[in-house]
Amino acid sequence: MNVIYKFGTGRIGEIVKWLRDTYSADDIADIDEEIKLNTILTALQLTSGEFDSVIANNSPVFRTVKGHVFESVFKYILEENSIDVDHIGGDNVVDLRVNKFDLQLKTPNMAGTKGDVAQYKTHKTHGAKSEQESMDYYYKIDEFATFLVGLISYEPFQVIFLNHSEIPRHPKDVNRIQSPFKVTWRGHHGLNAFERIGVKDLDLDKNTHVPEDFSKELLPLTSAKLNLKSEIILDTILNEGNFRIWDMSIRGFAREVAIDNLLSEFGISSLNPVPLKTERGDKADFAVNINGSHKFFQVKGVSTNNCKFNGGNSIVATETQLTRGRVNDHPTQSRLYLKSDFEYLILALDPPQVALFENEIGNDANLEWKLFCIPTDELTAHSVIKHRLNSLQKFSYQDLKKYELKEAKIKEIFDL
Repeated sequence: MNVIYKFGTGRIGEIVKWLRDTYSADDIADIDEEIKLNTILTALQLTSGEFDSVIANNSPVFRTVKGHVFESVFKYILEENSIDVDHIGGDNVVDLRVNKFDLQLKTPNMAGTKGDVAQYKTHKTHGAKSEQESMDYYYKIDEFATFLVGLISYEPFQVIFLNHSEIPRHPKDVNRIQSPFKVTWRGHHGLNAFERIGVKDLDLDKNTHVPEDFSKELLPLTSAKLNLKSEIILDTILNEGNFRIWDMSIRGFAREVAIDNLLSEFGISSLNPVPLKTERGDKADFAVNINGSHKFFQVKGVSTNNCKFNGGNSIVATETQLTRGRVNDHPTQSRLYLKSDFEYLILALDPPQVALFENEIGNDANLEWKLFCIPTDELTAHSVIKHRLNSLQKFSYQDLKKYELKEAKIKEIFDL
């Protein structure tokens, strides 16, 4: 099959759509595992080993995958037993629907889980941020799914089904669910009570979700760490409802791999910036020793919503601000970078983005990373707080090319 990859801007929803359309599949789970992995590797232009390491060896990525994979395991086990599962997902209070029962799946909060007691968090992830802000932080019981399904363990596979009467209520409002809450699962009527959702004669002894040999898995490191098959992990990532895994985590760490690979080609070592700078060292992503002087670099990806695809007038945009804080000049609470925080901004374009921008200027583009290294003093300053950077930087794609990290530019910047 002569495959033409069209991933749009590279978001997970666009990759999933391409897979479904190309292989005529309604469900990602129906597509061959190797095809799914090869598609991801093509979009990121990483090797399978690099991708496996991005997940297993970066705790922010691993935690996110671990938090979402239970849903895939649950679905996998039911479908292995010929039981239909409807995925709802996203930010909905309902994750899955089985036999017309709405389910909210939860993994245990390990800080409060010990022995026979499991703890689960059920508060809302959007809206009010705490009880102090509003009691709306907690779900009302009558707006919650029919059952909360809490994970106990993968091997042996144990879950607990809690109906509305078994879910603890908040002491200040009996109509709202307490979060977090604890439940003693051993001996509980809801333990592996699949009959509560109309499922009978489920064979849980097969443990088909657990690999027989980790070394034969496509993602051996991650598979061993989660004790789950690679296929389930891939289906978790290729789930539009779990878009944060890809769009807000994996892509960022893939950028780091692309940059490290390029620097390594020229024998350039990146350093931890924090111990090299007494103040605000954490505001740079890495440092490089250039002729005895440390230069600091910040890495950013593209802000797709602020880009403009318009032929030779195409614009590349990136956000140059911290994720928390306010737009002010406070020494510790401002989200605006100081001009002195780093000497260079490295703007990384994912392979699908490169293809889009190159096509806009009439070029047949390969899927590849493009890295641009822009001196901080050439970035736009904040209109009022002149010693800080503006929160959004925009560049003509054509003009951006002069900053591309090709051999000559690398030798110039790093004085090779």
